[in-house]
Amino acid sequence: MLSYRLATGFSLVAAVLAVLWIDEWFAPWYPLWAIASSVALVMAAREMVGLMTASVGRPSASTVIAGTLVVGLANWWPHVIAIANGMPMGEPNALSYDPMAPVNALAWPLWAFVAVLMATFLSQSLQFAKPGNAMTTIASTILAIAYVGLLGSFMIQHRWLDGSHHGVIPLMILVATAKGSDTGAYTVGRLFGKHKLWPVLSPSKTVEGALGGLIFAVIAAALVVGFARMALHTAVLSWKETIGYGIVVGTAAQLGDLMESMIKRDGEVKDADTIIPGFGGLLDILDSLLFAGPVGYGYWLLFGI
Repeated sequence: MLSYRLATGFSLVAAVLAVLWIDEWFAPWYPLWAIASSVALVMAAREMVGLMTASVGRPSASTVIAGTLVVGLANWWPHVIAIANGMPMGEPNALSYDPMAPVNALAWPLWAFVAVLMATFLSQSLQFAKPGNAMTTIASTILAIAYVGLLGSFMIQHRWLDGSHHGVIPLMILVATAKGSDTGAYTVGRLFGKHKLWPVLSPSKTVEGALGGLIFAVIAAALVVGFARMALHTAVLSWKETIGYGIVVGTAAQLGDLMESMIKRDGEVKDADTIIPGFGGLLDILDSLLFAGPVGYGYWLLFGI
């Protein structure tokens, strides 16, 4: 199982790196990142609908998938508008990099989420026939969209964080730290785990695995920062800030994994899907990033820009 996880994990990282490298030709609107993110969000949204349907939720599958896609694509709106207003492609620095720009950019997916929220209410009102189902459907639908689309927007927005490599370094530090935490927790837990971490949510996770995950997270963050400093000659986080990033974001990643475990346990489902060898579903891969994304984004705004 570990070999499958490692092989699949490295393949996914290689695919992400290829997308980011090719997309540099199309800065700052990154069409391949848009396609990859949209496919990932749609797949994760579909899996989320299945998980919630297995418990007490009755989400509208079409609304969840469409709403998640709208919220995700809203992250591109300011860049598409800038191009429409005459900013030439291939010149990423044509966008203003004022300190509040990354915060202001989040208004677009937030507005999209508000629009989806209102549309969901309207849609259910048009379908209303008898009491007992409407509010459950609305609540579960909006929760699914917020969980996948709104939290996922923070990971997507890493692509436009300030820097000479156009967000590649912040995004790779995020992915490396979150997945390093996952890999470390799984590996150390399998080899040395004895004390249960949170058995009511995930019986297999251990305290030893959690600590191992944090160590792996710090190492992964340090490796990316070291590469950025030595190979790309890019000043990013200091070494002290890198250690802090590994601990804080690694902790958030493990919480994200546990929260998805709660969702699956509530529906008595082992995996979100079976499409990815060694992992399960796409949501089983993204769960740590959904929680790590907002935390990593905030950390980068404080220390990385």
